[in-house]
Amino acid sequence: MANVRVFGYAGIVQIQQTLVKQFTGHGVFMRQEPYQWSQKLTLNGASPVETTVLGSGLDDKTTMVVVEIDDNTQVRYELNPGGPTALSWRAASTMSPKLAAENVFQWFKGATMSFVDAASV
Repeated sequence: MANVRVFGYAGIVQIQQTLVKQFTGHGVFMRQEPYQWSQKLTLNGASPVETTVLGSGLDDKTTMVVVEIDDNTQVRYELNPGGPTALSWRAASTMSPKLAAENVFQWFKGATMSFVDAASV
């Protein structure tokens, strides 16, 4: 069985530059730790697995999610910004985009994601 882990982050932050000797318009950005929430999903073969609506509280500041897929596993996914009750909702299927490793997505309050093991569809 493969697992998918989803982590909700408030955003990214720029690393402070110290002892800069000349002007630079560049910076290094990283995830704003700690993450707001997380969820682990266990894939169930050809049956799509849906995240629950996470971070839907009034104080949730999540703007991005990091999705980690187990090593040597590929999944197909659907990001549903309107959540499970939206007219545009889709379950992951053979026609869905494929993911592996670690991926970052823009996030929306009340959104969900659907995953299915790519090898089984």
